[in-house]
Amino acid sequence: MKLWLLILAVGAFTILLSCVAEKPEESPKITTTVQSPNEDSELALLMRFMYDDMYRVKSELEAGKRASLEHDPKEMFTAEPTDSAQVSTESYKAFGQAYIAAYNTFHQAEQANLKEHFEVLVHSCMTCHQTTCPGPMRRIQNLYFDN
Repeated sequence: MKLWLLILAVGAFTILLSCVAEKPEESPKITTTVQSPNEDSELALLMRFMYDDMYRVKSELEAGKRASLEHDPKEMFTAEPTDSAQVSTESYKAFGQAYIAAYNTFHQAEQANLKEHFEVLVHSCMTCHQTTCPGPMRRIQNLYFDN
């Protein structure tokens, strides 16, 4: 009988401890943010490359260096878009042609005028994105020299 009481006491004590004991810490939950809610299309990847290229050029111009852009702006007409409706408009084509003109003018500019022509190039990006795809506008804003 004493054995049964001892087993019962140990069992009750174990149950009591398990109820009072702190729960072990859960591993922290890792949250990720979605950088691209859609699959990355060719055009989206091209636009990111264009941004990186322009950011590099901005840095070089701020350092007083001569810089040239490495991307081919004509690819914006052939790269597969995320949403073909956005790039099949006449306004997209016109904005694209304006960007190419600003791109060519930048490459032909004298060193003293490079920053001014670069700002025109950035503005052509911003103007298109205001009407076509506003998502990247905050990022494009970083390309202006006053930012």
